[in-house]
Amino acid sequence: MTGRPEYTEIEHTADVGMTFRAPDIRSAFAGAAAAAFDMMCDLDSVASGASFEIRVEGRPDDLEHLMVRWLSELLYLYSSEGVLLSEFDILELKGVGASEGVGSLLTARVRGERFDATRHQMKTELKAPTYHQISVERPDDEWSVRVIFDT
Repeated sequence: MTGRPEYTEIEHTADVGMTFRAPDIRSAFAGAAAAAFDMMCDLDSVASGASFEIRVEGRPDDLEHLMVRWLSELLYLYSSEGVLLSEFDILELKGVGASEGVGSLLTARVRGERFDATRHQMKTELKAPTYHQISVERPDDEWSVRVIFDT
């Protein structure tokens, strides 16, 4: 996924969150990452010069846990390396849930660049995704995602 996704920001006591819908599970994970980084800094200002491969494992049959691990890994890359991300390509989702084509292992290629105070205006610093009210589900033809972050 490249560019700003359509999402709704949720105001939550001392925290911030998002909800959105996606046509497939890969778009759900990519969209959650893009929305998180867009809440932190305007994605349009972030170039995609640096590339990183990310691999996270979750618990079997627990998409919410995999989502938290995925977003936590991306926020760790930001906090430890100062890298803002703007592109998210989910390469692999496997392990469980064969009927839905989802799994407990996610591999992705993400792109971005180091924070540059002369070009990047930070909006909200996200510390970590939480399990509070998280949902990754498919109630109909689309996936629905809801994530709350500690700020």
